[in-house]
Amino acid sequence: MKTTWTPEAMDRCVYHVGPWRRAMPWMAFGPMLVLAAGLWVFAGSVENRSIGALVFAILTLMLLGLHALISYARLELTAEGVRLRQIGMNLAAPWIDVAGLRLDRGHEGFVTLHPISGSGAANLAAVRGLGWYFNPIYNEEQQAVMADRRWIPIEAFAWHLRHGRLRADLARLAPAVQSLAPLLAPPANPVSPEVQRRRLVILVCALGAFLAAIVMLGLGPPSRKESVFSVVMALLAPLLTFSAGWSAWSAFRSGARLMGVLFTILTLLGILWCLLVWRDLAIFFRGAG
Repeated sequence: MKTTWTPEAMDRCVYHVGPWRRAMPWMAFGPMLVLAAGLWVFAGSVENRSIGALVFAILTLMLLGLHALISYARLELTAEGVRLRQIGMNLAAPWIDVAGLRLDRGHEGFVTLHPISGSGAANLAAVRGLGWYFNPIYNEEQQAVMADRRWIPIEAFAWHLRHGRLRADLARLAPAVQSLAPLLAPPANPVSPEVQRRRLVILVCALGAFLAAIVMLGLGPPSRKESVFSVVMALLAPLLTFSAGWSAWSAFRSGARLMGVLFTILTLLGILWCLLVWRDLAIFFRGAG
């Protein structure tokens, strides 16, 4: 991942989203994509395979759209100040108005002395409580400055801070900001033990189901492969559907309507999957009985 240099390369640097952040939509929606692919390939009826193919196509288009939106986002540094550009958000501040640079991992950003004008800061303040898959994106300290419209997040570009030229360019373009004492305080609202246990249960169940499926599909007779797939889907579909539903609720509560709509679609698709795999599982057990 390289810096994109403009014609005024020594006075203006443009950074694009780091590789890990680009992969986030695929990690978030990937499980549903795998389920759709499995339904498309392993389902016993033509109807279920057709539904799996349709859902796979919808999710693929959705992921490609999110990837395009993320690719548009960029961070711009000049000798005058910093600007964050992305769909629905345009945040800018002169270096003289930057009061601090937060560097703790996953929460990087600039804190300004005065509120940032424009709809971008208002949109950011509206989604300060957003979370996905039981994971709040912003902690309480970030949410406080976001509510005051004094926060320019750069965690999406943190890869450049640690592996690229962002730190060096800050020292060159804004030596006063670079010399500020970094804000390295730990997150003000660490993840609660209850949420940690919930994540662990979901992770263990998902990994256990996948491992069991791999073993049984590899060692079991060919006639059992479809039944193994049905059992695995019956276990995974409710977990992923519940996680998507929680993320949709969190997004709408925070005002992130686009993310809420995406997770709502994901939840509805998950409910459809649950009905399909439970029906197939019921048919299998009735036949076995």
